[in-house]
Amino acid sequence: MSGEEEEDEIERGDREDSNPPVDAHARLEITPEEFEKALREKEEYLEIARRARADYQNLKRHMEVQGQAIRAEAEQRFALDMIAVLDDLERAIEHVRTTDSVRAVVKGITLVRENFLAALAHYGITPVEAKGERFDHNLHHAIAEQPTEDVPAGTVVAVAQTGYLADGKLLRPAQVVVARPFDNSEGKETREEETEE
Repeated sequence: MSGEEEEDEIERGDREDSNPPVDAHARLEITPEEFEKALREKEEYLEIARRARADYQNLKRHMEVQGQAIRAEAEQRFALDMIAVLDDLERAIEHVRTTDSVRAVVKGITLVRENFLAALAHYGITPVEAKGERFDHNLHHAIAEQPTEDVPAGTVVAVAQTGYLADGKLLRPAQVVVARPFDNSEGKETREEETEE
C-alpha cells in the first residue's frame, strides 16, 4: 500500500469514527415529566384543531344560509320587476280593447317592450347586436343564407330570434340569416327573370 493510500484509509477511518451509525431501534430516553408535558401539549393541539374545525363548520353553515337569503332576495326583486312589466302589458291589452287606432296599439306595445328590456338590463341581460353586423359564431346561430349583392358576404341580413347576453356572457345566441354572394347560376337566373319582367 502506498503512502497516499494509507493516508486515505486513515482519513476514512477518522470520518467513520466521528459519525457512528444510528441504531433505528435505540430507545429514546425521556423523563416522566417530559412525557407528561408532551401529553399536555398533544391535548392542547388537539383542542385547537377541534375548535378550528368547529369554527370552519359554523362559518360554512353561515355562508350557505346567507347565500340562500341573498338568492331569495334577488329572485324576489326580479319577480317584482317582471310583474311591473306584466302590469304594463295588461294595460296595453286593455287599451287595445278600447281603441281602434293601430298606431296607438303599436306605440303601447313598443313602450312595454322598452320597459321589459330596461328591466332585463337592470339584471345585466342585454340583447345581442345582430342585424347589419358581421356574422360572429360566438354570438349568432345561422339558420339560413340569403344571396345578395347589397351587403358584403357574411353580414347578418335578418334576425329570426333575438339573442341575449347575461353580464357579457352568451345566454342565448341570435338566430340569424346571413348574406352570401350569388353563385354564377343564381345570378344568371335572377337576371333572366328580371329581363323577362
